[in-house]
Amino acid sequence: MIRRTILRLLALVGAAALPFAVLAQAPAAFPNKPIRIVASAAAGGATDFVARTVGERLSKQLGQPVIVDNKAGANGALGASEVARAAPDGYTLLVTLGDTLINNVAMYKTLSYDPFKDFSYITQAVRSPAVISANADLPVKTMADFRRYAAEQRGKLTYGSWGPGGLGHLAGEQLNRIIGAEMVHVPQRGEAPVMADLLSKTVSVGLTSAGLAKQHVLAGKVTALAIMGKERSPALPQVPTMREQGFDDPLFDAAVYIAFVAPARTPEPVVKKLADEIRKILADPEVGRLMNERGLDIMNSTPREFEASHRAEAEVILKRIKDFGLVAQ
Repeated sequence: MIRRTILRLLALVGAAALPFAVLAQAPAAFPNKPIRIVASAAAGGATDFVARTVGERLSKQLGQPVIVDNKAGANGALGASEVARAAPDGYTLLVTLGDTLINNVAMYKTLSYDPFKDFSYITQAVRSPAVISANADLPVKTMADFRRYAAEQRGKLTYGSWGPGGLGHLAGEQLNRIIGAEMVHVPQRGEAPVMADLLSKTVSVGLTSAGLAKQHVLAGKVTALAIMGKERSPALPQVPTMREQGFDDPLFDAAVYIAFVAPARTPEPVVKKLADEIRKILADPEVGRLMNERGLDIMNSTPREFEASHRAEAEVILKRIKDFGLVAQ
């Protein structure tokens, strides 16, 4: 009798304790600590602007601090490598250019991350046409002017891009082939340093986002020669596209995009929550206005749309890198 009573008491205690044990094992609601956004470019550029604009609002929506950490270098590979190795828990995200997720595959002999396997897609946030600008000392106003000037200065000019193998680099090399300028490539760690080189007249021409170039173009500190992309940029509507000026190569129709990704194997509910919250931010008209002022057009793709677009673009870009015979580093 006593033994039976004791067993009943133990069973009751065990049953009472079970909910607490289950709670102890259940994962905490996401997020319950600060989130770190790694921006794979230097401060001051479009990637940094997107990271900070979204990060500030994401912090308010999630009720947790969101810290932006700039990790520039190797065409975004430094920041991407760090995020690829991070715990797949949603607390470390990457904001980067499409170059980092495509072009680097062909441009680095050893890449410490696999863009197609090491990330969970969140959203392609914005896109921006690249602008080809000349430093203020060059006696040119249009691509026709530049074409004539480059022929006279063959082999003496330089062009800056935001990294080896990036869209800016590819566009510069294609321009070299078309006009025979033999410009020397000066790669940088992001687009902000390219603009710094243009302002200091260290390079003859440079490729940056239209948004970054806008203030300097309007101030007369650099000369916008052409816009890449299929349409003119709202940031610089007075600047004609490459196609309008007779350059009909499809490469000049391409636009840069900036995307959010998380480490691969991040739980699907966490990826969905992040995607939903970030896309909600990007859908805000005020955020749209801020982005448009910087020459950035909202994309706001779903994770599935992002993945499909990424793989289709990769096929085109990687083939062009191979055709150019660009040497992996």
